[in-house]
Amino acid sequence: MSSILDDQLRFMVLKEYGLIKSIKTPDISEADLTLILKNTENENIEQLATEKLQHLNSQAIQNNLNLYHKFYDLNGMAAYRARTQSVNELKNRYKNASPDEKVKILDILYNAN
Repeated sequence: MSSILDDQLRFMVLKEYGLIKSIKTPDISEADLTLILKNTENENIEQLATEKLQHLNSQAIQNNLNLYHKFYDLNGMAAYRARTQSVNELKNRYKNASPDEKVKILDILYNAN
């Protein structure tokens, strides 16, 4: 129940600040963008939020690919944990990835096993 109230309150704050202004904020979270997409009926705002969400997803995927490559040849528990964390994050982000990113992710996942 509190989650629904938290979402409603968060959306009210985003709306008060301005949805377009919120979307253009460099440090907006994926959760806020998803919240905007769920609660708005304005096509322009939906399109902006979708594009920003895809951009954030692409950045996260690239960061995880870089992290995996950085620790690929290293030995030790810390490197193993970093690779495992990166692989798990890539698996989670696969569904929202672009076709090119999906190919990269699948290549990493295939070589990780």
